[in-house]
Amino acid sequence: MEYVIATVLVAICLIAVPYLLRKRTWKNLNQEIMENDFETFYYTLDSLKCQLSMSAYERENMRLSGYIAQDRKDDVETQLNMMLNMRIKKHQKLALYQRAFYYYIGQGRAKRTRDMIDLVQSIDPSAATDLEIQYSILIKKEAKYIDEIQERIDHLWDGKSEMDPSREMAVGTLEYLLGLQYSYKNDIEKMNEVFAQALKHCAGTPYEESIQKIIKEKA
Repeated sequence: MEYVIATVLVAICLIAVPYLLRKRTWKNLNQEIMENDFETFYYTLDSLKCQLSMSAYERENMRLSGYIAQDRKDDVETQLNMMLNMRIKKHQKLALYQRAFYYYIGQGRAKRTRDMIDLVQSIDPSAATDLEIQYSILIKKEAKYIDEIQERIDHLWDGKSEMDPSREMAVGTLEYLLGLQYSYKNDIEKMNEVFAQALKHCAGTPYEESIQKIIKEKA
């Protein structure tokens, strides 16, 4: 009986200790990066407790977050190239390709953005569809998706009732993409109408500054 109890206790420890160590390590890393304490962040990332509680992919993904937060462009590029060659699971590859897509599109780097869409397409064609739309609007500056983006907005919000706060950022992002397309067509009236809503839903985000700049340029 005592042997059984001891065995159970050991099993519980083997499960609980790694879980608690992982939870604490994640908490420390997130707190350090939020506080811009990067020296401690990288120290924690390279510590034994981190190696024991997190996979190599998870650690390198967090390192990528640090480089992006510090705007260390050369290190981000090196890190992404290294991670793109890691032996990781399919769902991790998909997440990495999508993350790289958003990084490169934010940098306005057309070729690398296109490369990431093709990689996403190779795993999940449905996920690549949204990326294609964003590539068309943000990189190629096309106005091919006005109706589709409007339909997506209408699906999330009727434009009259109080919006669910959890949908506000999604709607604001779509409104930004819609307003951009009207700006490409020089339909200033529709652009201003859409951007007026987007400014309410994207307040305090990088979209707000971009919208105000476009409105000023088109005035």
